[in-house]
Amino acid sequence: MADNDLYRHQLIERLEHEKRAAQAEIARAQADEARARARVSEKDAAIASVRAAREPQADECKRCRFEFGRTSVLRPMPSKSKHARFQCALCGAEEERA
Repeated sequence: MADNDLYRHQLIERLEHEKRAAQAEIARAQADEARARARVSEKDAAIASVRAAREPQADECKRCRFEFGRTSVLRPMPSKSKHARFQCALCGAEEERA
């Protein structure tokens, strides 16, 4: 009987170890899920903000208006192409216009 008891004891220890590992995996997955849900909420809020933002004026930076909710006038840049180039002083975004 002693061999059977030893085997049973070792099997229970191994199964308990595997159970703890599975519980740790569940905890990590739940933390990952919570982080992903927070990112989804952030993106939902950003989408709502972009939808609510007023249209930028012709001389305003689109990126500043939609992404940051601020107003910045684009400044002309030197250009060798047929199109005029403009740059935002706040975010550095560049635009090319015909």
